Amino acid sequence: MIAFTPASDPLGHTAPLDQCARFPLLGLPLEIQSNSPAVLAAAERSFGHWRALTPALIAQVAPLIVQLIVHPAAQAPTPGCNVEFVQRVYGASFVAASGANLLTAQLDRGVALAFVTPELVADDQQFRYHVLECLALLLASRRDRTPVHAGAVVWDGRAVLLVGQSTAGKSTLCYACLREGFQLLAEDVVYVGLHEGLRLWGNPDRIHLLADARDRFSELADYEAHIQANGKRKLAIEVAALGPDARRHSVEQATVCLLERHEGWESSLTPIASQLAIDALSRDLEPGFDLHQRAADVADALARGGAYRLRMGRDLGGAVALIRRLAAVGREV
Repeated sequence: MIAFTPASDPLGHTAPLDQCARFPLLGLPLEIQSNSPAVLAAAERSFGHWRALTPALIAQVAPLIVQLIVHPAAQAPTPGCNVEFVQRVYGASFVAASGANLLTAQLDRGVALAFVTPELVADDQQFRYHVLECLALLLASRRDRTPVHAGAVVWDGRAVLLVGQSTAGKSTLCYACLREGFQLLAEDVVYVGLHEGLRLWGNPDRIHLLADARDRFSELADYEAHIQANGKRKLAIEVAALGPDARRHSVEQATVCLLERHEGWESSLTPIASQLAIDALSRDLEPGFDLHQRAADVADALARGGAYRLRMGRDLGGAVALIRRLAAVGREV
C-alpha cells in the first residue's frame, strides 16, 4: 500500500507537495517534491548515492524541480499490465503518458510535473526508470550535461569511453573491468559538461548484463535474469555491492575507444583518426541523443583526449589489459 496525501479535487491540483528532498544529481541541485513519502524513498534509491559528491563539484545554481503527484486513476489499472509510456518532445516541451500516468517537462525552465498512480509507484523498477530518472536526467541534460551513448570505466582518474552498437559488448567489458579494480562511470550514458572545462559525469548505480554473463563470470551463477523496465531481459547488478570504490561520479580526462566484436581469441587496440571518433559520437544519433545542439562540440572535445579502436575478442582479460594500458598512458599507446 502506497501512502500519500490525496488531493481534494478530481484534477489533483490541491495535492499538498509537502514531501521534499534534494540531491546533487550530476553536480546539479535537484529537488523532488511530492505528496507521498514513497516517492521520496524511491528518489533516495535512485539518487541517494550522489550525496557523496564533493561539495566543490556541486553547481551553485537554482535547483531543477521535479513535482510528482500521486493521484489515483478513475478506473483501477489491470493487474500485471506492462507500463509502456508514449513520449513526445517538441522544442523545450516534453510530454509522456501511460494510461492515467501523465508526465510533462519544460526543459528550458528546468521544471517537470507528473501525475502518477499509486500502482505505478508501487512498481519500484518501472517508476524509477520511466518517471523519476527519466524526468530528472532529462532536465539535467539541458544544463551543460550533454548525454553521449557510451559506457565508461575509470583507471587512475582517467576515463575510457566505450562507444559502439548495443551488441558490441559495452556492459560486459565494463563489468570485466570492474572485476579488475576499475571504477564504473557509466554503463550506457555519459553526460558531458563543457562550460567550465571538460568534465564527464556518470550515473553508476546499476549495470545490466545478458543472461549468458553467468557463463562468463562464475560469481553471477545464482543471479536470475528479469525483464527490466526497458523491456529487455537482463541481470541487474548493484554497482555499490562490488566495492566501496566501484562507483565514480565524474572525471576530467577521457579517451575515446570505438568498440567492435570479433570472433578471434585475442583483442587488438589501434589508434585511429580523431575524425572517426567525432563521427561516431555526433552522427546518426539514436532518438533522444539527437535533441542536443552541442553534440558536435562535445564530440570534438572528447576526441582531443585520443581516439582508438578496440576489436574485442573472446579473451576478456586481454581486452581489460588493453583498456588499462590505454587509460594509464593516454595518447601514448
